[in-house]
Amino acid sequence: MSSEFKLVPAAVTFCLHALAIVVLVVGLPGSTEPLQVKPKPKVIQAKLVIDKPSSRAASKPAPPEAKPKPVIKPKPKPKPEPKPEPKPKPKPKPEPKPKPKGPTPEEIRKKKEQERKAEEKKQRELEERIRRQQERELADALAAESEILDSAEQTSSYAELIQALVEQNWSPPPTARNGMVAVVKIETVPTGDIVNQYIVESSGNPAFDRSVITAIARLGKIDELADLARENMSAYEGNFRSFRFKFAPTELRR
Repeated sequence: MSSEFKLVPAAVTFCLHALAIVVLVVGLPGSTEPLQVKPKPKVIQAKLVIDKPSSRAASKPAPPEAKPKPVIKPKPKPKPEPKPEPKPKPKPKPEPKPKPKGPTPEEIRKKKEQERKAEEKKQRELEERIRRQQERELADALAAESEILDSAEQTSSYAELIQALVEQNWSPPPTARNGMVAVVKIETVPTGDIVNQYIVESSGNPAFDRSVITAIARLGKIDELADLARENMSAYEGNFRSFRFKFAPTELRR
């Protein structure tokens, strides 16, 4: 029924359009001259036909609404695990040096020969040092002995000189007798001057002792000692800076 409802208006519209075209082309009946009709713009009338949904179509259930797609949340990226620090590589152990091969018999013989010669040289040098040391010691001993002898002779000669000088300045006391001996300590300076004298061993006679001290004081200076100090200071210092003088007169009354 719906299709028939659609065809009727369409057929009517088509017929009206065909009739209008014939009249324009042939003219009205009874007219000899064709009518000049200005062409009018064709107007097509159209009706909007709304196709109502049939009851059958309305009875169909509406399609279900599409469910929204679930939003997939991106998974969190796992945190990168810290990389373990690489362990230091152990230092390679140094390769053991190859042990040198032992010396040959010829090398051993030469080495022993060199050691023997070196030992003999050391022994010769040691013996030479000992010999020279002994020679020096012997020379020093002889020189010391000679010096002692010279010093003894010198001391003896100076003692005799001092004895004579003191006797020249001595006035014997009445109580002086032969055999009386007085030992006096005399101190001098390098100019030969006597600076001190005193009895160290008495004769047993005070008058005799005093007379000896007085005679030395009168002497005052020994020029020969000044000459000795200028020529040989060590001999003077060792023997006559301070010395003992033994006074024993040779000519006294019995």
